[in-house]
Amino acid sequence: MKKTLPALDPIDSIQKSPETINDEANDQANKNLATQEKKRLKIWPQKKIWQIVLISCLIFLVILGMIGAVGAYTYRVTKKIETQGQSLKTEVQTAFDVFKAQNLPETELKLTASLDQLRAIKITYSQLSFYEKFPLAKKYYIDGLAGLEAADHGLQAAIIAIKAITPYADVLGFEGEDSFTGGTAEDRINLLLQTLDKVTPQFDEIQNHLDELQQNLATIDPNDYPEEIRGIALKTQLISATQAVNQGIKMFDEFRPMIEQLPSIAGGKGERKKYLILFQNDNELRPTGGFLTAYSVIYMENGKVSPEKSDDIYELDKKFYEKIDIPESLGRYLTTEKYWNLRDMNISPDFKISMDTFFQYYQTIRGEPDNIDGIIAVDTTVLTRLLEILGPTEVPGYGTFSAELDTRCDCPQVVYALSEIITRPTPYLREDRKGILGPMMQSILVKTYSAPKEKWSELFAMAWEAIKGRHVQMYFIDEQAQLATENIGGAGRLTPDLAKEGGGDFLAIVDANLGGAKSNLFTSYEVSQVIDGPVDGKITKSVEITYRNSRAADNCNLEAGKLCLNSTLADWHRLYLPLGSELIEFQGFTQEPKLYEELGFQVIDGFFKLEPEGVAKIKLSYTVPYTLTDYHLFIWKQGGIDPYETVVDVNGNQTQLTIDQDQTYTDIF
Repeated sequence: MKKTLPALDPIDSIQKSPETINDEANDQANKNLATQEKKRLKIWPQKKIWQIVLISCLIFLVILGMIGAVGAYTYRVTKKIETQGQSLKTEVQTAFDVFKAQNLPETELKLTASLDQLRAIKITYSQLSFYEKFPLAKKYYIDGLAGLEAADHGLQAAIIAIKAITPYADVLGFEGEDSFTGGTAEDRINLLLQTLDKVTPQFDEIQNHLDELQQNLATIDPNDYPEEIRGIALKTQLISATQAVNQGIKMFDEFRPMIEQLPSIAGGKGERKKYLILFQNDNELRPTGGFLTAYSVIYMENGKVSPEKSDDIYELDKKFYEKIDIPESLGRYLTTEKYWNLRDMNISPDFKISMDTFFQYYQTIRGEPDNIDGIIAVDTTVLTRLLEILGPTEVPGYGTFSAELDTRCDCPQVVYALSEIITRPTPYLREDRKGILGPMMQSILVKTYSAPKEKWSELFAMAWEAIKGRHVQMYFIDEQAQLATENIGGAGRLTPDLAKEGGGDFLAIVDANLGGAKSNLFTSYEVSQVIDGPVDGKITKSVEITYRNSRAADNCNLEAGKLCLNSTLADWHRLYLPLGSELIEFQGFTQEPKLYEELGFQVIDGFFKLEPEGVAKIKLSYTVPYTLTDYHLFIWKQGGIDPYETVVDVNGNQTQLTIDQDQTYTDIF
């Protein structure tokens, strides 16, 4: 069928050209398309929006589900780690307890079990490794790995160390393999010295683990963590753990050279050594720890000690013919002497410097033993502690000595008895009255060698305390032995390097009793330190030292023949401060103090007197150059003194410290 076309208006057909007709047709077609699109949009807009919302909700729910699944998974893993961690904590604490109980084999078993539990935790922790894919969580996951790895190396180092000392447990007073049950104590010490070199190769292995431990901990920055999480002071614990580890590693580094040198120092493997023993009477305090009252020469071979001779320091001075002018620093206050005697040569608080001088002149005395390998100084604290552990000891020809309280002086009986023998004036010549040091040493050594092994750990602990408190100080001719002793703080050094350990402020109080009596037996002091600043690169510091004498005066008239223990204390007083410190004001000295530099420090040098049952106060104010952001203080303890209390006040924040050895203190400004 033919399609009929609409008739054209004659006028239109006349007026419009073919091109115009085509354009109009195209416009009409476009209008029709637009109309259809509008109709479509009217029908579908809500449908498309709901699709978007629905799809978005589905995606959100999927993500939320994934987060929930990850969270639930993480929770299960962390709870398992928490349970394992509690078991590990218990195991490690048990290991520490059995170690304190001196049971080395059981300690090794517990440490090995702890290591197994730690490695189980590491396996569990690895189930969270997907957190390495998340930028925000990656750092904390890696920190956790580093912490676990550090603990692994720490436990391995501890196990190796326990294995190394277990063969020597019997000698050290621990429960172990009973490798040294045969023979005398001397035989066991000899065997220890003969075999100690077998232990030293294991030090390298321990050192490697400690290095790895330190490196892993160094990657963890405590500042990346909050102060507290769920009641746990996380940041503080991280800082404390790092400090404890670093201190432990430092101690290992310090002790290793001494352990390696010990066989040589103790005359091991037949290398007999000869030592000069000096008895420092700390009741008459001098810069290194006490008046040089008596001396003895001993031999040490394979750990066995045998005295050669002992005598009074005054007898030694009688044979010292050199006339050396007394040093100006000492002569200002010790006005009774014109020449410098051997007994007064320990004027430097640095034990090595004093012994350099003393030994130089000792070697010039004819008839005295030569080829001395070193000098060891001990004070009355050492004798008292030995007698506390060993019990009363009889010294042939001199009587019995003990650590029991003597009411005549409210002091240990050994202290009073020695004072009676050594210092009480007599109307007759007392032969060898200060030669008691040798016989007393011999008696104590015999009792030490025969002591039950349960006492040995206590004796070793006492020796370590005596070294740290500077009641024992050592000086060796051999350079390696000297360096090893300095490493463990046993050489009585006072050097600028010590001040650097604190990183800022430094304080050493050094007293010397020049009055002749034993007044320090009844003298104590306490210290207050107040720090303000810093301002313009300086802190201002006020120090107050309060000295007290607790006892009435004795009759010190020589004609009375009484025992003179307590009289006026004539005290040469020095403070060693950081270089560049400037004195502002002072009180308590009998004259204006001297200011000078010595040993790399600024020294304030003065003099005061303390009467029996009296009180004396030294007050000083000075500035210290200071550039650190926090306050750091290193306190150096003089040899021979009892522990004392000090209060440190940093801008109003007060802390009380007990100074029984060198100590580092830090605080915030």
